[in-house]
Amino acid sequence: MPAQSPASAAPTIAVGIENNANVRLINSVMGNDYSLQHSQEGTAWEEPDLVIVDRTSLQRHKALIARLCNQSAPMILPVLLISDAERDPNVRSYSELGATINDILRIPTSRMELLARIDNLLHLRQLSRTQEKARRELSDVVGALQILNACDQILVRSESEPALLESICYRIVEAEGYDLAWISFPPSPDDPESESIPSVHANAGDWAHCAIPLATAWNAGDDHRATVKEILETGKPKPIHNLQAEDLIPEEASKAGGQTLASAIVVPLQVDIGRSGYLAICSNNTNHFDQEECQLLQRLGINLAYALNTHRFQHERNLQSAEIRDLAFSDALTGLPNRHYLTSFLDGLLNEQASTESPSAAILFIDLDGFKIINDALGHEAGDEVLMQVSQRLQGAVRDSDLVIRQGGDEFLAVMFDDPRSNPPMKPQDPETFQELASKLASRIIDSLTTPFVIEDKEHHLNASIGISLCPEHGESAAAIIQAADTAMYEAKKTGGTSHLYSPAISQQRQQRLSLESRLRHAVDHEEFELHFQPLFDMQGLGIIGAEALVRWPQEDGSMLSPGTFIPLAEETGLIRTMGDWILKTAARQLQSWHEAGHALKMSVNLSLKQLKSEEDVARFHAIVHPFIDPSWITLELTESMLIADPTAIEALMEKLNEYGFEIAIDDFGTGYSSLSRLQHMPIQTLKIDRSFVDQIDPAGKGAAMVAIIRQMAESFGLLTVAEGIENEVQYQHLLEHGVNFGQGFWYGRPVPDAEFRGTFL
Repeated sequence: MPAQSPASAAPTIAVGIENNANVRLINSVMGNDYSLQHSQEGTAWEEPDLVIVDRTSLQRHKALIARLCNQSAPMILPVLLISDAERDPNVRSYSELGATINDILRIPTSRMELLARIDNLLHLRQLSRTQEKARRELSDVVGALQILNACDQILVRSESEPALLESICYRIVEAEGYDLAWISFPPSPDDPESESIPSVHANAGDWAHCAIPLATAWNAGDDHRATVKEILETGKPKPIHNLQAEDLIPEEASKAGGQTLASAIVVPLQVDIGRSGYLAICSNNTNHFDQEECQLLQRLGINLAYALNTHRFQHERNLQSAEIRDLAFSDALTGLPNRHYLTSFLDGLLNEQASTESPSAAILFIDLDGFKIINDALGHEAGDEVLMQVSQRLQGAVRDSDLVIRQGGDEFLAVMFDDPRSNPPMKPQDPETFQELASKLASRIIDSLTTPFVIEDKEHHLNASIGISLCPEHGESAAAIIQAADTAMYEAKKTGGTSHLYSPAISQQRQQRLSLESRLRHAVDHEEFELHFQPLFDMQGLGIIGAEALVRWPQEDGSMLSPGTFIPLAEETGLIRTMGDWILKTAARQLQSWHEAGHALKMSVNLSLKQLKSEEDVARFHAIVHPFIDPSWITLELTESMLIADPTAIEALMEKLNEYGFEIAIDDFGTGYSSLSRLQHMPIQTLKIDRSFVDQIDPAGKGAAMVAIIRQMAESFGLLTVAEGIENEVQYQHLLEHGVNFGQGFWYGRPVPDAEFRGTFL
């Protein structure tokens, strides 16, 4: 159940999520146990107990969230960031942790983990609320003590409740006339723990041996208990002027010769937390406690009760702080320490190691390869079970002195410390040995994951890619060192199932990539690209029959970036869809201009797999082209590798493209491994022979044979052929002799802007 406010009202959660699927997930998980305030603009957020946002809403409403947090202070208003693992694979938002957000949940995730994260953060807020209440009450107690100004050094300086009680008892019996003092906190008769609660919590004096029998009798006996019950109910001390006369002395509370205590006073200790009790002071003299003395001892009891309240409030506050720390620094699913803990720990380690450059710890960033397949196929509960098994294996792979951390999602970290078992001890200035030990640990971790995971009585396999960074060599802060390991992990992931040690060169490459991505986004938003056109010509008559549209990216220095530099990044980031639409639209508009000038040419445009996912994409292509030119004049080029990914789905989409009038060409043909039996039935019109075969058209090369095979196969399938990359007369003549229909390449014409294309070829 969710953490509830004191009034048991449903927690209020402000939600700023733009992704509808994530909104539906949150709605379905929350049900009626939470009051959700959905608003992408933040206008409906009023006094929430928790804020859930995605990256876009976080950036848009950072000031609003900060204002809500300030209004809630000193109580914590937790903020949970929902981060899309595909769109934000590097988790750039970790820099916000502790500043704007309290936790990050990477999507996709399980319902169980989502609920656990939300309940933990709500519990964090509830503990914060309780702690604030305790703080205010503690402040009132301290204020009352200052007003009364009756506490002595013991009440002020005692560090614990037992020490306070013992010191008070000893100080009392040091005074003349007081022979015994004890303090007791008796349980109620129906308290199930009554047998385990001691009758005396502190005592002192020459008659200390009598404290337990006296307290036992007074706390338990009906007649004797009346005294304790009376003072606890009235809150007033009760002097007993003659213990024997009132039959309050058991036989065990006597000295040799029958000597007994004569009088006593019982002072109530009424507290707000835990059991109340009493302070009993005994004397060998009857009628020892007069009215003025009773008033003084009553004030002592009041001061002691205040001191007890202070200690107990502080104790509860410490427990709450410890619980808050446990919640903030542990993973809800596996129980492992989390990234917050590691960050705090490493920052402390860096402070300790500020004077040395030798490595004192290695950080291993572990990413599970293949986990998403299991999670998607079997569900999040099975995925959670795998993660718990992984955490157990990782703990078994490291040494007892090392740490295993749950980063989140399918990512873990291990921290290997300077080897304490090496003999002779490893020299601190030996980083190569330390790197070797870290690499061996990475190998042990990878080996520990090779044994199949048994889920639902079936075996499933995982691997891991591990990045390694050294502390303090690879960063001046915990965040920098973790990021270095993360960066190295992505290098390891390129080969899969390996480990990779961080180096500054990797970061430089990633910084360059991030810079390129930022500039690319700006270029896409502002349509800063150009199209160049390479002529397609008839091999027989060498007449131009069309052009291929090739995108170029002008730079500030006047140079041009070729597609090979930025198209892969555009595909990886999803920018290719917007860019591809612009290319298709610009090419169609250009073709319209040529047709209006009397040049009946065709136009070839390259498509990425990222652009062709559904029938909606096909309809969008038609809507883009149709206002300018009939789609039959457009040839869409798909690479052979696109046919391998999901041939059935791609074939259906290709048929739709044909229905709209588009022709389809297979680009770079011969470099992939597409099925020839499937190829002959696919709705394509042209095969483009890859330039690698054209390059090998010479006496020593095999390109000529491959060209002949592809040409014959295309003819048998009823397809046209286009040879790419024709660079010289020899290649042209050979292709012509083998019956290739069309060609393109620098021998005939380079890709050029429209004006130059018109002047040269039209």
